[in-house]
Amino acid sequence: MVDEEDLPNLETTVREMLERWPGTGPVLALRGLDLCCGGMHPVGIAARAHGVDPDALLAELRAAARRA
Repeated sequence: MVDEEDLPNLETTVREMLERWPGTGPVLALRGLDLCCGGMHPVGIAARAHGVDPDALLAELRAAARRA
């Protein structure tokens, strides 16, 4: 079982997300989130900037991280 602390959160930067959980890459790519700006923005902020529901995205990212 994966500890919740070992899963992505909305404060995780896009870069850290891709480094720690490479399996989240396709989820991010489908939403237009990538390493532009160096991937320095937290996922929650990047999601809102792209018109994506941060909580729905986080659920998908956590599911992808658990599978990896």
